[in-house]
Amino acid sequence: MGKIMPKWTFVLLAALALGIGSYSFIFYGDYEGIKAQEFVTSKEIELPDLWYKMLWVHAASSGVALSIGWLQFVKRIRKRRKGLHRAIGYAYSVMLAAGGATGLYMAYYANGGWIGKAGFATLSVLWLYTMYRGLKSIIADRDAKSHSRWMTRNYALTCAAIMLRIYTGIADGAFGLADTNETFVVIGWLCWVPNLIFAQWLVRKRRRFRQPPVTF
Repeated sequence: MGKIMPKWTFVLLAALALGIGSYSFIFYGDYEGIKAQEFVTSKEIELPDLWYKMLWVHAASSGVALSIGWLQFVKRIRKRRKGLHRAIGYAYSVMLAAGGATGLYMAYYANGGWIGKAGFATLSVLWLYTMYRGLKSIIADRDAKSHSRWMTRNYALTCAAIMLRIYTGIADGAFGLADTNETFVVIGWLCWVPNLIFAQWLVRKRRRFRQPPVTF
């Protein structure tokens, strides 16, 4: 990986993943306190009771997936602790399935009008699809290289949770745009499309260098 990008970027990614994962539990881990969160109070529509349950499941499952997903790219775990690598993979897949399914539901109620809703819905569909392809490639096809490529794309989409907070903060701090009903028209797509493009670039770069799966 040193030929493609410096390792400090992976350390930064791990720190951000753990930070945003913790954020999910701090602000949305308490089911009773969800309704008081600004994300919820900013909604301009009346939300069904099911939505609050879906938000809680989405925040918890996605937070876990984000927090543990980066471990799958650590060489020492992937090569020397295959049982641990497999266990983390199973846990990640279960959490991602829950996060993707609830995310698809929540996209219907997302801020940003139909453009924002479409952005988040597409993210959820691709998140689930790339996980399916990643699991199929290693379980059914026994193709480790294909598995690595699909899970690289998948975790890039998982990191949309990081970019969403970064772009929302930039929109508010730099441009004074705090209303997500306005900003999510763009951020609903911006939080994941560049991630996926970067992941595809990384996959192609590894092929060019004839490198094994991403490791650190």
